[in-house]
Amino acid sequence: MVPAIPTADVDTPSVNERVVVTLTSGKEDNGKNATMAFSCGLASLSLGKPTTIFLTSDGAVWGYQGTAQGIAVQGFPPLSELIDQYLEAGGEVILCSVCHTTCSVGPPGGGPPVKKLPGIVIGGFTTVVDRAIGGTTISF
Repeated sequence: MVPAIPTADVDTPSVNERVVVTLTSGKEDNGKNATMAFSCGLASLSLGKPTTIFLTSDGAVWGYQGTAQGIAVQGFPPLSELIDQYLEAGGEVILCSVCHTTCSVGPPGGGPPVKKLPGIVIGGFTTVVDRAIGGTTISF
């Protein structure tokens, strides 16, 4: 006989209530996934959940000054406003450490380095996995 697997008690809060949103989409969709990710992050914060948005791969572009300017998806505030609102509400943004190393050096052949947005921290997969274990993860 196989022992029954215990089910969680509905009234028992989860050990980790953090929400981790992973954003891997850059400008190829005109900011739609980024808009959804930051809107989702704001919704999570409004529910009182500690929330982290992890910018990695092409999504790392949104961690830099000026990259969200002029990006607006119909029915939503401009992306730059969503990012500001999310950070002001206490949301955490982690910019992939490897992506930052490759993206922050500026265009090929020189040029000024790109500056990350204030309030964004640099971190790697270990940091994100640590925050995600036992919590909720959402990807865009």
